[in-house]
Amino acid sequence: MFPMPRAFAPALFVLALGAGCSKQTTPTGNAAASKGADVPHDAQHALNAKLGAYIDCFNLVDLPVHAGAKHYIGSIDDEDAGPSGRETRVAGPYDISDFDMKQCDAPVSAAAAAQPSLPALDTAARQYHTALQALRPISHQVADYYARQDYEDDQFAKGKQLHAPLMAALERYAQASSAFGAELEAQNDAAHREMLKILEREQGRTREYYRLSMMLDAKQLTDVLQEDRFDIARANTLLEGFNRLSDEAHAKVADQEPDKLKWNSFETAAEDFRRQAKSRVKRVVDKTPYSRIEEGWLDSPSLAPEGSPRKLLNTYNALVSESNRQ
Repeated sequence: MFPMPRAFAPALFVLALGAGCSKQTTPTGNAAASKGADVPHDAQHALNAKLGAYIDCFNLVDLPVHAGAKHYIGSIDDEDAGPSGRETRVAGPYDISDFDMKQCDAPVSAAAAAQPSLPALDTAARQYHTALQALRPISHQVADYYARQDYEDDQFAKGKQLHAPLMAALERYAQASSAFGAELEAQNDAAHREMLKILEREQGRTREYYRLSMMLDAKQLTDVLQEDRFDIARANTLLEGFNRLSDEAHAKVADQEPDKLKWNSFETAAEDFRRQAKSRVKRVVDKTPYSRIEEGWLDSPSLAPEGSPRKLLNTYNALVSESNRQ
């Protein structure tokens, strides 16, 4: 059985490679001291590059693969036995593209070999990459079979034959995805918190400081609100903290140039996220049930109802995209 996650994992956001990496200038006679002062910045830059390569791959393919698997499984009569042949239409799994692999093949291999060495994360990355490579051909074969409606010609014979190897590849992928995602999330959060310290110490509360701080708060809030039941007092505290930080950022950096328009787009996405977080809390506090139609939309990337975990996740992922464009 394919171990589908309870909910799609939030997308991860990346560090700006130049942030906090300004060199300390010292007199010529103190070149050794200057070189030593640069080491923490160089190490942070190398870590950011490694994590960025991993995140670019993971964010690009992981959610589509899981969503495609869920649609495929939901469209057949029996997840274990496979298609019965009585289905009127089967949704094939996600067809992993050449572009997807271009973002994952060389970049992930290079990042896993690069410094700094992070054994647990690098091992998980290699295993994820291997599972993705193994999934691609069988996933493409099944997706192509159903897209062309070849099941009408052979009465699902090939679909039944391909089901077991597809499910085995999906299960291996899901296990590798879970391990890689957990390691990547932990390392990325730690890197962001360290970067925040560097930014505030060396540059003060800049636009980049506020971006990273808001994204950390948004991720923490999303993690809490994704649960079916959560601590309402804690959720409100986190939401109030995000509101204060967003308001402070707007007052201090919204009108700065350059890239004022890009920042305004980020603020718009942050405001959408704030509203959805508030709607999520309100729905749980008021115990508002989903209508029958809404229940069918709970996992929809476009139709998820107000106050649902998926609607919040959609707006969080949109915020991640805006953050990564800054």
